[in-house]
Parts: sequence; C-alpha cells; structure tokens
Amino acid sequence: MNDSAEKDLWVQWKQDGELDARDALAVHYMHIVKYVAGRMAINTPPGIDYDDLVSWGVLGLLDALDKFDPGQQIRFPTYAGIRVRGAILDQIRALDWAPRSLRAMARKVNNARDRLRQTRGREPSSGEIAAQLDVTQDQVEHTMAQLHTAQMVSLDAYLPSAGDEDSHPRQAQVGATDIGPDAAAERAERQEHLSDAILQLPEQQQKVLNLYYYEELTLKEIGAVLNVSESRICQVHGAAVKNLRRVMHGDE
Repeated sequence: MNDSAEKDLWVQWKQDGELDARDALAVHYMHIVKYVAGRMAINTPPGIDYDDLVSWGVLGLLDALDKFDPGQQIRFPTYAGIRVRGAILDQIRALDWAPRSLRAMARKVNNARDRLRQTRGREPSSGEIAAQLDVTQDQVEHTMAQLHTAQMVSLDAYLPSAGDEDSHPRQAQVGATDIGPDAAAERAERQEHLSDAILQLPEQQQKVLNLYYYEELTLKEIGAVLNVSESRICQVHGAAVKNLRRVMHGDE
C-alpha cells in the first residue's frame, strides 16, 4: 500500500467512519502486532504462546486505530506499538486473576466437551462432561461459571464507560482484592448488560467472540474453525467490539 492509499483510508475511517477502511488499516498494520508479539514471546510465562500474544495484540491495534489522531506529530506505528504492547501486558496480568488450577480445569472441561460434540453430534450436558472427566457435575458447572466471569471481565475491559475512552484497558485491575460491594454490584450489572449486548450482534460476530473469549481460541484457530482467513476474523472481531461499544454506551 502506498502513502496516498493509506492517507485515503485514514480519511475514510476518521472523517467518514467507514468500517471497511478501518479493517483495511488493521490488516495493513498487522505486522506491528506480529513484531511486538515476537519480541515479547521471549519472556512470557509458561503456557502462553505466540498466537496468544498476537490475538491479544490485535485488541491493542484496534484500540489504537480508534483513538489515533492523524494530526498528531507521533507516527501511527509508534503509537500502535505502545498500545499493542500494553494490551498484551494487560492480558498477561489478567490471567493472574483466574488461578492456574481453574484454567487447567477449564481446559479439561473444554477438551471433554469437544470430544463429546464430535462423538455425539450435539452439545453435551454438564453431567455428560462430568462423567467423561470422572468429576462431579457441580465441579464442572462451578468451573465454567468462574471462567465465564473471568472472560467477561476481560472483554468488558475493552469497552470502557463513557469518559474512559482515553484510559488504558482495565485488565490490570480485575484481580484487585479490595473491591467494595458497590463496585462489585456495578461490575455484575455491567456484565449482564454486556451479555445482553452480545446477543444483539450478528451471528458471525457472536461466534467469533464466543470462540475467542470463552473457548479461548486464537484468531488463527478461529479462522480455521470458520474456514476464513485470520485477517477476516480480525475484521469481524473489530466490528463486534465496535458494535458492543455502541450498544453499551447508548444506555450510559
């Protein structure tokens, strides 16, 4: 892409609000995400791979595209690199909120559910998953409820409330142990609102969010599941997040 074409895309996105232009810019600048992820992969904790970092970095890139002012002196690659790195670090910190034992159990549950889906051709019940793992049904349901909350907080962190648009994502705060009852109630209400907002999205966007935040697939893996390119999944994810922001802010 030459400089003239890139400038045209920025005008279409920032002045006209054309989502196709934003998607094209996201695909064009994916190399920033891959570069930052590659550098950070050297020092990440065990259990986090390069594809995870890329998936998290895409969130930072989308955030950068939303907030960048082309009239500023700073170049977009520099600005985006900061946002991408921050998004990856925030997600790594967010993992600390879900104990390692919970995440390990959640992966077992998800693997068992996938096996049962393939053999039975339908969505298995929590009782069937429990029998597959030789654990109680309560254990399975408790695990999925906890993980759902953890992942909902992770998504919610990228949908700041009105007035928070210039702040950093809030994943670093989700593990706080001193949250008061008022804040806890507000968080619960917001998560319920977010769940309702997700149900208003087009089916494909719902699928991508579910596979990314709840099934914990990377964008590359989601592309393989849905038989589309990784860049297309990036576009769908970006559209879903933007639509959620619109719905969430519309009532605030």
